[in-house]
Amino acid sequence: MIEPMQAFKKCIVITPNINQRVFGFGSNYRGCLGLKHDDPILTPEVIPQLCHQNIQYFVNGYDFVLAVNDMNIIYGFGNNYGGQLARRDYIGKYSVAFLKPKIISHFNDINIIKLSCGNQHTLALSSDGRVYAWGWNNCGQIGCGDRYEYIYIPIEIKFKNSFKIQSIYCSNYSSFAITSDGYVFSWGNNEFLQLGHNTTAHKIFKPQLISSINDVKTISCSYNGIYFLTDCDLSDNSSEGIYKKQFIVISIIGSGGFGTVFKVKHRLDDTMYAIKKVQFEDFSAEKRLRVLNEVKSLSKLDSDFVVKYYNSWIECNYLYIQMKLCELNLKTILENKAIVFERQPKDHMNNVFEYFISCEIFKELLECVQYLHEYKPPVIHRDLKPDNILIDPNINSNHILKLCDFGLAKETISGETASNSVVGTSRYMAPEVYSGKYNHKSDIYSLNIIGGQLFDIDLQASQSFNENESLKSCKLCIYETLLSMMSTPFWQQRPECREVLAKYNEWSIDKTFIKDHKEFNSKCTVRLTNTQIQFEFIQCNCIIGFTINTYLIIDVVAIRPVRVVLPTPTSVSSQPQPVIECRYLGYIVGHMGTTHVPYGWSIWECMG
Repeated sequence: MIEPMQAFKKCIVITPNINQRVFGFGSNYRGCLGLKHDDPILTPEVIPQLCHQNIQYFVNGYDFVLAVNDMNIIYGFGNNYGGQLARRDYIGKYSVAFLKPKIISHFNDINIIKLSCGNQHTLALSSDGRVYAWGWNNCGQIGCGDRYEYIYIPIEIKFKNSFKIQSIYCSNYSSFAITSDGYVFSWGNNEFLQLGHNTTAHKIFKPQLISSINDVKTISCSYNGIYFLTDCDLSDNSSEGIYKKQFIVISIIGSGGFGTVFKVKHRLDDTMYAIKKVQFEDFSAEKRLRVLNEVKSLSKLDSDFVVKYYNSWIECNYLYIQMKLCELNLKTILENKAIVFERQPKDHMNNVFEYFISCEIFKELLECVQYLHEYKPPVIHRDLKPDNILIDPNINSNHILKLCDFGLAKETISGETASNSVVGTSRYMAPEVYSGKYNHKSDIYSLNIIGGQLFDIDLQASQSFNENESLKSCKLCIYETLLSMMSTPFWQQRPECREVLAKYNEWSIDKTFIKDHKEFNSKCTVRLTNTQIQFEFIQCNCIIGFTINTYLIIDVVAIRPVRVVLPTPTSVSSQPQPVIECRYLGYIVGHMGTTHVPYGWSIWECMG
């Protein structure tokens, strides 16, 4: 095999016999032929360190080379100015280089299936779709988000929504990655607008999705231009159809086995929507049926308990499902709830306000599933999990939680047992589902798992309930309730959602108790970044929350005026503390910006 290499002209030849030998000739700039010197080579010369190593292919950088053998062991040699050989020595120095091949040991336990080299940086793709990068980061081409110039230890690049990457490409000082469903991320040098983003910024330090192109099969990089091979005809405006003519892609919300969900803005009225894009034509008959089932279910289940469905259509080998935008889900709440209420995730819930909010969330979730089970004909969701329980940002909504993802949902005749359908997410699947014989009570089991996460109760471990006396009886009741919802093998005895809701007053905290709690109608201090903020309640039953620019306050009883007392810059001052009036903006669940925010909280804006 002959491997011609551009940049500084060089060539490496591999003989095909069992006594494999490797030859190199050409420029040999910075020792990039691995011959222990950097003199030009006019005729082929043996590279001793690579002979008999079963080398399979080479990857060429500007003045460095990587060689890969049949065991996926990687050898590097040549210039290491930016750390592109994954070694610390000679970084930032042009006068010295690694003149002979040496193994890059970082990947000895990682199955690397593809490498790509830029001017002085490298990308590596593993068999499980992870991407690693190292080398010179002068333009952000490593994709780590940092501005460190030299990165010699390979780091894993993080892509939004955990996209699985199937191919990687390096340009001079830029990087590209194609996802398993044909989308492209790019980052690094953008001086000549070669990254495909609608920006004139010269450097992009983190991978960003190129929203204007999809169905990409491969990429070719020239010095300052990039070429994409795709199944989509971007030059034919008539092929854009409804999606590109009517909507502007803002960002990606999530991605899964059945497609990618985008946050989009309508071009005419600027309304935000969520659009699920599914590569319909490439699916098996079974997968197509599941996707069409989701459209059918969403169009029929028009209620406050299910995410709002607007439209669906097929174009350019894709199925599009247009829905109400709900960017947050219950998974986000579960991940951040302990932090919000100032406890370690491993610690038990011991705060009456956190417990109260958890009860309200669980109550709404039960009502959502009750709606499905009492629909005519009844519907089994079959994939209940925190990811599929959305948070409605509309402050006027009658119901904050919304169910989504009905691709596995099934209509049943009341009392009918489903069979031969082992589907769902294993962590939340009822044991009887694996037998193929079950009914809507399998959803009750999923609710039990979610409830355990919400209340921090492990039904597989012993529980003491020796914490807050105010919570003891309530937590004991919810423990027994969740235990009954788990019931197996006698799964038919699990309670209905309406039966669990009927005991709401037993496992929840009375609002009167919350109203009369000692922390209400009192002054309280919280820390907001580096500033200490004091909230003074004026006949207001509230709990304090925080965010960067807006103060969040729970109001479980009534909406009333609030004053915010801000301290003066100096620690000791004879001047009176400034008072800022606040106005009520509405009710919200979720988080704002990058700061964690308690859930189910009212928003108040400082007017001063």
